[in-house]
Amino acid sequence: MKILNVPTSNINELKKSPEAIFEESRKYKTGVYIHDCDIPVGVVISVQEYEKLVKENDRLQEEILDLEAANRLKQPYTLLSDANVRGDSSKKHPKFDEDDGWE
Repeated sequence: MKILNVPTSNINELKKSPEAIFEESRKYKTGVYIHDCDIPVGVVISVQEYEKLVKENDRLQEEILDLEAANRLKQPYTLLSDANVRGDSSKKHPKFDEDDGWE
């Protein structure tokens, strides 16, 4: 397992003083790895760091969607008729319900 250059603590310290671990996360602006018997079992991060991660994830997801859309727009396309898409139902006249709630 690759050792990251981040603060570490152990499960006993987390139990004794969780606020100290959160403060360390805020201080270093990163997560604090929690170990139990020298085995990493979790990561503690402050609310500020968590919110930054969520915002960055949202931004990256939007960027991926934009790139996928741009890539699709570059692809050749074929226009389809209503009959191609809906088949025989395109030949039927639609029934309108006057009481459907739409005005």
